[in-house]
Amino acid sequence: MYWMYLFLFLLAVLTPEAVRGTFFGVSEEVTETLLVLLFGSVGFFMFFVKEKSLLRHLREKLNLQREKSEITKDLSDSYSYIGEANRKIDLLKGLILSLPDTADRFRRGETRRAYRAFERSVITACKSPSFLVRIVDSERGEIEKELRVGKCESCIRIPIGTLLASSKKMFEEGGCVVVRSREIVGHWTAFLSFPKRVNRIDDPGLLETLATQALILYLLERGMDFSRHDAATGETQVL
Repeated sequence: MYWMYLFLFLLAVLTPEAVRGTFFGVSEEVTETLLVLLFGSVGFFMFFVKEKSLLRHLREKLNLQREKSEITKDLSDSYSYIGEANRKIDLLKGLILSLPDTADRFRRGETRRAYRAFERSVITACKSPSFLVRIVDSERGEIEKELRVGKCESCIRIPIGTLLASSKKMFEEGGCVVVRSREIVGHWTAFLSFPKRVNRIDDPGLLETLATQALILYLLERGMDFSRHDAATGETQVL
């Protein structure tokens, strides 16, 4: 393409030397001007076409780069989601498999060690080094048990009446996220609360499950039977 521009430039420069006399009644000066204009117009047209082609290729390249970026982001999100899902599955599986050992530790009076696996799971799920679990007697409005990990003074200051008054499974209060257990066993309810550190909770359902797990651990600690026998069917159901 650059050789074409050079060729047209040379033609325009040599035009005064090539044109001699009149052509079809047109003077030499006018003929030279028209030829120079013609060569310049051809060069401009070629430049315009080339520029349009370059712009089109540039847009196509940018579109391809944008699509590549979106695909890369989608793949990254997919891998993150799969990794997060596997982590949650491992977390819940670990809690379930640890129940027999936890019950045995309660029987031996090793209460603090019995809650270790649960504490690690909550810290991982909440993404917070501190949390508070309260087992509340909903009939009397009194705390039956508290499990504190780290600094959670803001959560401790939340009144029990506020916890029981809310019908939501998860809500915010006093700078803390509060999660209620899925089930009420007898007249006990578990509340898991931790300082709010992120704008969005990724998996509220997992936190509700952990709050319910706290209630189950409390019942194991008390040595209570939290199953219900159905006389009509002969089946035993977990409450």
